[in-house]
Amino acid sequence: MKKFYILVITLLMCNFSFAQLSIEGTPKSFLYKDLAVLLTASIEVEQPDLDTIIKQDNSDESMNKIRRFGVIIPVKVDFFEKADMAEVEDGRLWILKLSSSRAQALSLYSSNFYLPKGGELYIYNPDHSQVIGAFTSINNIELKTFATELIYGDEMIIEYFQPNSITEQASIEITELGYAYRDCQIKINDIKFGEYGSSGSCNVNANCSEGNNYRQAQRGVARIQIRMNETSTGWCTGSLVNNTNRDLLPYLLSAHHCVENVQSAVYYSQFIFYFNYQTSGCTNVSEPGYRTLTGTIVKAKGTKSDFVLFQLNNAIPSYFNAYWNGWTRTLSASTSGVGIHHPQGDVKKISTYNSTLTTASYPGYTANVHWKVQWVKTANGFGITEGGSSGSPLFNSSSKIVGTLTGGSSSCFAPVASKLDYYGKFSYAWNQNGTTANTQLKPWLDPRNTGVMELNGDDNITVSLEDVLKEEETLSMIFPNPANNIINITLSAQKTETKVTIYDHLGKIILSEIIPANKTNHSISSQNLSSGHYIIRYNSGEKTWINKLVINND
Repeated sequence: MKKFYILVITLLMCNFSFAQLSIEGTPKSFLYKDLAVLLTASIEVEQPDLDTIIKQDNSDESMNKIRRFGVIIPVKVDFFEKADMAEVEDGRLWILKLSSSRAQALSLYSSNFYLPKGGELYIYNPDHSQVIGAFTSINNIELKTFATELIYGDEMIIEYFQPNSITEQASIEITELGYAYRDCQIKINDIKFGEYGSSGSCNVNANCSEGNNYRQAQRGVARIQIRMNETSTGWCTGSLVNNTNRDLLPYLLSAHHCVENVQSAVYYSQFIFYFNYQTSGCTNVSEPGYRTLTGTIVKAKGTKSDFVLFQLNNAIPSYFNAYWNGWTRTLSASTSGVGIHHPQGDVKKISTYNSTLTTASYPGYTANVHWKVQWVKTANGFGITEGGSSGSPLFNSSSKIVGTLTGGSSSCFAPVASKLDYYGKFSYAWNQNGTTANTQLKPWLDPRNTGVMELNGDDNITVSLEDVLKEEETLSMIFPNPANNIINITLSAQKTETKVTIYDHLGKIILSEIIPANKTNHSISSQNLSSGHYIIRYNSGEKTWINKLVINND
């Protein structure tokens, strides 16, 4: 490890974005002229045998395995032992470059990761067109694992800064390197290489006109970067799903076969969930931005009808603009609707059906627990599904989930009569896959045991004081205001239950409760709320309104 002492500061212009859960910041090296020229420590990781890998993929995909897009290469080095270090005015800076020839993208995996408060970790590519971080102590978890989203290209730079005021040592083991060999796109000297948009050309982007009635639903659908085992990463799709507490717990529904080869529960902490990975319009112009979260646990799974219910390790920030999709567990067959998914890990696509679903069997699963769907041609293409679409939701015409994708014969080149797919029934996954909580959806999605047959979706919107409606609402009144120990709410009678959500001035959800239908008076303890300004948002049926609230607990 070489050491340098840098004193001269020059601000550099750069183009970067922040996607993975982190705090906003700027890598220190961007502020020091020519620092990258001095800090040259690097590790070249041998590229895998791609010919053998592709042969394995062709065999696996013929047996309806999930789509593998990358392999994991052991590295097992201490970042601080290999990185170059520079002492700058306000702390110390370590930089290390990792590379592996011909990779379309790289990911960092760590099994020994810990950052003290005040430390900042950034990861970026050489031209600074993609920057993630700052990762901080908020990214520490008990398992001490860590994983990053894909960094495009065959080089990534890891940079850690620790202020002089911090004495606690960070731990950053570079345990493995994720090597993506397909389904990504890289740019070298402004020339694009690779496979952005690698799904079949007949597919329809979700933001085409076919999705006009499903704009909220598509915001709940996410691409999943799955760590299967010690050697492989793959794509699946899932959807945020609402529960009767309507508390925006980060439950995400997908397919069991997406995780059947996950060899260790620890690997779930290294799953990456990509939100908003979709084109802004109907056509592919350039690869869109996105938001990601790392890590999950499995709450329930079923092998009979092919479902898995995740709970993500982090709450979903309001700026993700996410949507918790509603569902129906009725046995009646939907007559029309759509599937929304990420075929081959591509941007979000939409497939359309306009004929009644039929009950069917799918090889390897319990008989008659799947919906069979026949896709149709629409204005902008012939939406089908592919590897990577697995686990994606099937919606009815009311935007409620009725099933999750297992597989089928659909493809761009299949005859129209064979453009068929099979979705495990939501109604069967509800409580028939087994008798325990970890084999059913019911305990998690109806924790209040309401017995409802269907549930609407819910929004996670950003609320600020500027968003308050100019006209005073008459549907509710709060007192006292300012409040201290108790918030009393008086409602006009609502025929449906009312969800009450309290947001702070940054739009963060502080508290959420349900007021039963026809109840006109309700009290909430505010003893644990800090003094300041808040927004109370009410949602009852199709009506939404807002009150301003001031807390004075000084």
